[in-house]
Amino acid sequence: MSAPVDERLDRLRAELDEHTRIAAHLDMDLRRPLRSIADGYPENAISLIGNLTERLLKELWRHHDIEGDPSGRALNDLIKRCQPHIRSSPVVNALDDIRRLRNRSAHDGYEVAEEDGLLAVRRLVDVLAWFTSTGSAALAGGEPHLAPEVARRCEFLSGLYVTLGHRIAKRFVLSPDTVYQLFCRESGMRLEYVELVLSTDAEELRTVLNRTDGVLLRTRLPKLTRFVVLDEASEALTDLLGQDFRCVEYDGFVSTVMDIDAHLATGDRPQPPVSVQALTAHVLRPDERTGDLRVDPADDAARLLAQLARGSANVLVTGRPGSGKSTLLKGLARAPVGRRFRFYFDLSLKPRDESFGEYVGRLLAPCMTTDRSRAYDLFLYLIRSGSALCILDAVDETVADRSPAGLLRLFADLAPVLSAESTVVMSSRVSFLADSPQIRSLLDRGATPSEQLVEQMYAGGVDPARLPHFHLIRLGGPGRTPLEARLAAGQEERTELDILLDRSTRGVLEDAGAAHLLPRVREGFGRAFLAGQTRFSLVDLYRMLGAEAFADGCLEPTALLLAPLLRPAGTECFALVHSAYQELFAARYLADLTEPSPVPEPCLTDLVRAFRARLPQRPSDDCVLTPGTHLVGPAERLLLRPVRFDRHTVTVARYRRFLAALHPDGTSPWDHPDQPAHVTHLPPADRLRDPQYFTDPAFDDHPAVCVTWWSAYAFAAYEGKRLPTSLEWEAAARGRDGRLFPWGDRTEAPPVNCADTWVGRPLVTYQAWRTEFVGDAMRRARATAVHAHPENRSPYGVVGMAGNVWEWTSSSVDGPGTAVICGGSYDNPLRAVQASSKSQYRKPGTSNAVGFRCVEELEAPV
Repeated sequence: MSAPVDERLDRLRAELDEHTRIAAHLDMDLRRPLRSIADGYPENAISLIGNLTERLLKELWRHHDIEGDPSGRALNDLIKRCQPHIRSSPVVNALDDIRRLRNRSAHDGYEVAEEDGLLAVRRLVDVLAWFTSTGSAALAGGEPHLAPEVARRCEFLSGLYVTLGHRIAKRFVLSPDTVYQLFCRESGMRLEYVELVLSTDAEELRTVLNRTDGVLLRTRLPKLTRFVVLDEASEALTDLLGQDFRCVEYDGFVSTVMDIDAHLATGDRPQPPVSVQALTAHVLRPDERTGDLRVDPADDAARLLAQLARGSANVLVTGRPGSGKSTLLKGLARAPVGRRFRFYFDLSLKPRDESFGEYVGRLLAPCMTTDRSRAYDLFLYLIRSGSALCILDAVDETVADRSPAGLLRLFADLAPVLSAESTVVMSSRVSFLADSPQIRSLLDRGATPSEQLVEQMYAGGVDPARLPHFHLIRLGGPGRTPLEARLAAGQEERTELDILLDRSTRGVLEDAGAAHLLPRVREGFGRAFLAGQTRFSLVDLYRMLGAEAFADGCLEPTALLLAPLLRPAGTECFALVHSAYQELFAARYLADLTEPSPVPEPCLTDLVRAFRARLPQRPSDDCVLTPGTHLVGPAERLLLRPVRFDRHTVTVARYRRFLAALHPDGTSPWDHPDQPAHVTHLPPADRLRDPQYFTDPAFDDHPAVCVTWWSAYAFAAYEGKRLPTSLEWEAAARGRDGRLFPWGDRTEAPPVNCADTWVGRPLVTYQAWRTEFVGDAMRRARATAVHAHPENRSPYGVVGMAGNVWEWTSSSVDGPGTAVICGGSYDNPLRAVQASSKSQYRKPGTSNAVGFRCVEELEAPV
């Protein structure tokens, strides 16, 4: 049972009295909300707490010279604008709680209880405690005789220990350059103390100590909990301090609570030499007028990255698999770049069911010299200090769904880091982060996101105003990547990456006399990758590969026969030396499946799909989609019923026969039961680009367009067929290997009717499409005969599934009034007519760019 309200009020009153300095500096009555609760008006107390919080934040706004005038700003806006200057996550959470309580209490119909009022006061105390404990001049006012730089250092060290769970016990300003602080923390039944004497140099401190006759030194605190913090460590004070004090430099003080160098060394293993200086890169910068990315001339990648990291820029590094991104980023993490704190996290090793905070806490906990449970809190504090470099390697490998919603979930998880004041460098093997216009608006602070995107960001916990701007560095060129060069071992002929990886794996096993383990290695690591596992303990490897994978069956790291293919990945865990190895195994495992995969939602990447597309598959030309594992959508799906697709889109000639069978009012016996009464299956002449389209024999072999979904459904039923689902359609277009286009992954001279074809060159950006296609090319562009591009053929022999016209499916996403259309059309650029391209269209809608094809159910698998 909770304590009586009066008792809790007395306790809160005593805690508020500890912050009289802030109250006096800002002329605030901190006890007034307590009186309102005692009088039975908790809603009034919450309103007063909101007003006090606004006063605090406006003072913080002015102290940090935030652009604009805080007068008249709402609490929500004040919190958002001041948040970058608040290093404590608990303080940010307390402010959010106060905002939420005030918003709820202002709503009609919400009954405000005493508990709500007490919680609001408690959260205000949490905010005040931070600024009082850190001695921050932002709210408590400055100490006129304390040097500004010393005050700043004192505030940082105080915040460091408050973050670790301490509270300030004593604080004495001994001179403008010297401060004494004593921190205390309850640990079980005992108290832990930390004593700090902060000064500019040894001589200054000697003068102060002699003046005070060394009174501050006469305590009985345990050894090494007493620190003298100076610009430069000195032994000149040993005669005064004795052995109880540990003298450390200010810039190195954080190492007394966290060994960042040990963190950076975790997971290191010697690699064959790669010249980072040999890597070239392009910097892509957004054009201020159009927003399109422009490419700067190629330059040395290491120099470019270091230059950007020294400034205030955040960086996204992209490149092909093995292009040297990790080597480049690890080199940056170890190099002095003007940042006091440096962190490196390989997100390819983060389990997908583990949050970023949990992952960081787990990795940093062994590096803590004090309370390990506070590792993530301390990391965030250092990130918010504005003097950290945070490197997030392989960020694309932690995204399960690369849709805008999936990326928003990633940004929500990384929001505390991305919205901080420190520099963030991310790497991605693919440039999906930059190529998506929506995500580009997230990465470019100058762009204006759509209202829908803003709502999604707020729902995901991301404040769009606080996302930093990212420069984009793209590594490499058309030649070999460093990984390919290393694996090729001096071979002159160009060899694909999957072949090189396969040779490397075979070589390691053959050298160990274990070539017979290759099928087991492929299956074990491949299945694990699809299940999201990239880290393996010795026990995992033993269970997966058997005792034969260890010399003499000895369960020791030194006995691993696969050691050349593995690297450390945390405490007593391993990962493959490059993620491309495991992705190749996953592709081969998928290719070898004869039954549907037991993994319900496997983790697929672009490289798995690309490797799978290069593996041979049994050709088919009967247009039959058979059961099995297909790489479609954001994850693999299982198709259990065989169907036969129409080889071509339904033509005008076929549709004309259907028109002859209609009732006089344009309806038919095969109509959908939910079809609206006013619908007719006659093509609307006023919508057709050519009014003679359905009567002129010249168009007989062209796709039937300007056909509503209701008409497509009725036509399919007329022929004894049905419309395909969107997943069936995509599987038939992509095949089992998940190719980008029905004919494969080739983009040179594509056999397709799309906007690029009418312009005569690739249209890479939206701006290029608007400039070069919209206009004359758009007036000329139209649907062509269904057999005009015979190479536009899927692995099942289905023709024309990319471009020409969108195709209706039976799938709906946003309710019964719309249906999914697939494949793109003649007025879309090549990038929008991939086999996975989808959109939605109103079922009553008609367009010259939308047609359809049908599927026929088969009784049994063929």
